[in-house]
Amino acid sequence: MNLLTMFSRSRKFREGVLKGPLGPYIDGFIDWASHVGYTPRSFKELVMGAVYFGRHLEQHGFTNLTLLRDQYVRDFIASTPIRLSHGKYPMHVSRVVRAAPHVLRYLRQIGVAPPATIPVQRPFEPLLNEWLLFLRHHRGLTEGSLDLYRRQITRFLETLGNNATPQGLKTINTEQIRSYVRNRASSYGRSQRKALVSTLRLFLGFAWDRGYLEKDLRVAVERIPVFKHEQLPRGPSWENALRLLKVPDRRTVQGRRDYAILLILLSYGVRAIQIVNLKMEDIDWRGMKIHFRATKGGRSVEVPLIRPVGDAILDYLQKGRPLISAYRNLFLTLYVPVKSLEPGSIYNIVYHAFQSARVPSPHRGSHALRHAWATRMLWAGQSLKVIADLLGHRQIETTRIYAKVDLARLQEVALPWPSNEVTV
Repeated sequence: MNLLTMFSRSRKFREGVLKGPLGPYIDGFIDWASHVGYTPRSFKELVMGAVYFGRHLEQHGFTNLTLLRDQYVRDFIASTPIRLSHGKYPMHVSRVVRAAPHVLRYLRQIGVAPPATIPVQRPFEPLLNEWLLFLRHHRGLTEGSLDLYRRQITRFLETLGNNATPQGLKTINTEQIRSYVRNRASSYGRSQRKALVSTLRLFLGFAWDRGYLEKDLRVAVERIPVFKHEQLPRGPSWENALRLLKVPDRRTVQGRRDYAILLILLSYGVRAIQIVNLKMEDIDWRGMKIHFRATKGGRSVEVPLIRPVGDAILDYLQKGRPLISAYRNLFLTLYVPVKSLEPGSIYNIVYHAFQSARVPSPHRGSHALRHAWATRMLWAGQSLKVIADLLGHRQIETTRIYAKVDLARLQEVALPWPSNEVTV
């Protein structure tokens, strides 16, 4: 496929494109991008975006593609109109802006544009990496947990500027730390404030043990008490949760995918990351079993593949999922480049279903369905041990929060209310 086959009737258009800076490379780009899997309409939009990007470069007097940098792509994207999606999320109106990064990537692959510049290491990164290495080897934390710690402490180290080094830490004082906590925690809920404080105390304890601090500054950060099982599980009633299954339009590719995801969440009470990590080989069709991989230090779970779930997955595989993909993940994105879903995608699918079905719930993410599933299992008479095994919990204490919603069993152990009568 090339420019001539795509625009055979537009001779003047083709000649204009070929005379521009991208002219010698446009046919190669079209052939390179044609193997990704775009629909005809999206592919034409991509090519038109490449054409507009070339015109943008030409209008700004840029004709030497050997000097092309990421900044030129950002300038092109910034030149397109922006609207607010849902009243608050800025989005570029034109879909052709997505072509510019692809053009730059193609030109780098064929050796025309220079490779991407390696970002300059920030002053605090050696210290941050040393701390993360300590957590990985001495605390045994997972990569997901390390990523959370990395984001929290990066914000703190950024505020220290040039003092975010083993030598510079000796100059910080308690007021700097308390000021940082006050500013960051002002918009946080109590659990977020607890995470902020506990992470900061953990880092300061590490720095004190390594001799990077003049004194132990953990005392500058007061602990925030959050009592175990102090809240009830935050999820909808089971009857309301089932209403979410009526939202996806199963006549469409997106509807088949989203229905299968919602049904798995409601059938097995798994986490969003377990849906994301679900591979084609995790489904044993002959043995009628489905395997969910371990997350958050828990255990993997293998459960029977119930008929409705199997039918929903088959419907998606036969009429929705791309036949050819480099990814073994069961659920993939809808638009090219097609790839595996992210945990945030699962949240968006569930949140959209809550909104569309108008289901009341204190929490509207995928974890709300996990709570609804566990609560239903408890009301059905299942023991905490069975529920803990199915949820993949290593310790039954993690599951014990659901005992608070089993009102029938709580009534059995409740002490009688003391009488107002005084006995002599």
